[in-house]
Amino acid sequence: MSELENIGLSERVYPVYKIIPLTTHLEFLGVSKADTLAGSGISVAALEDPYALISRRQVVTVFENFVRLAPNHLSVLQLGTAFRLTDYGFYGYALLSSATVRSAVEFALTYRELATPIVELNLVESGDEAAWLIASFPENSADAAVQRFVVEYQSGIMFALHKWVSGNDFKFRSVQFAYPAPVGASHYHAVFGCPITFDAPTTELRFEAAWLERPPLGANPLTYQLVEKTCREMLERIGSARGTIGEISRRLLLQTGRFAKLDEMADQLSLHPRTLRRNIHNEGSTYQTIVDEVRFKLAVTYLTRTEMTHEAIAERLGFSDSSSFRRAFKRWAKQSPNSFRNN
Repeated sequence: MSELENIGLSERVYPVYKIIPLTTHLEFLGVSKADTLAGSGISVAALEDPYALISRRQVVTVFENFVRLAPNHLSVLQLGTAFRLTDYGFYGYALLSSATVRSAVEFALTYRELATPIVELNLVESGDEAAWLIASFPENSADAAVQRFVVEYQSGIMFALHKWVSGNDFKFRSVQFAYPAPVGASHYHAVFGCPITFDAPTTELRFEAAWLERPPLGANPLTYQLVEKTCREMLERIGSARGTIGEISRRLLLQTGRFAKLDEMADQLSLHPRTLRRNIHNEGSTYQTIVDEVRFKLAVTYLTRTEMTHEAIAERLGFSDSSSFRRAFKRWAKQSPNSFRNN
């Protein structure tokens, strides 16, 4: 697991790519950008700043606003398909100039932090078929409508990126979504032009694996070398710009059984507690929020990747007993640990 995979929800390390189309589209429909960004802590000016960095918590707030403000007839899927490769900056040019689509996929997954990741994204292959597996990050939002929005938006983006890289002849063989068919689901068929299944166990976008071996439309080794170097430097800057919140999260993730209190963490960082509290505040969070985010991230990992009991998880996360853990988890995830694990 890379260090970047441990990035906290409040760490401002991501570009603004994913939210710009949302604010622009709602503005076209009469909703101001300020309203779409309300409560996120993102300024309207940041949307025009190529160096602006935001956190995943801020992105989720914008998504929640979008779901609340957007007209019911708006197709999030079609909004995703309107995404352009150039909306990703150097990251997009690297995908286009890769030697093969497979190498573009490898680049995309390696440098995914440059694309402001909003979902868990994996590529699997079986025989002559490949499939993108998409799932909303469990800590994104407890609102089912927001989780569906995230998956639908990313699915449209994936379709658009494939067409930008491989040409308009690219198509999915079949698509399945892990949520019920929405009202007016016919537009899914119109967008993808392939069999669609809803209420599936997982969300999958399937296509012929042969596409992976073809060169992208803009394959160019010299261009790729230049933009890959730039992207590598950008990723390194993200890693070095994590600041106080990032360092606290990293240290807390290495602790089990008992997490350091603020004054203890200040001592570890050779800071006065007031200075540490002020630094955290300036980065848009609180110490307790950081601790809760780390606890939630670890709890999600234990529930989904292990068979640990609630008692064992509670002990590992520093709770006095399993009932305290269950109450805290329900507050974080808006559902019980059992429901979360079963889902």
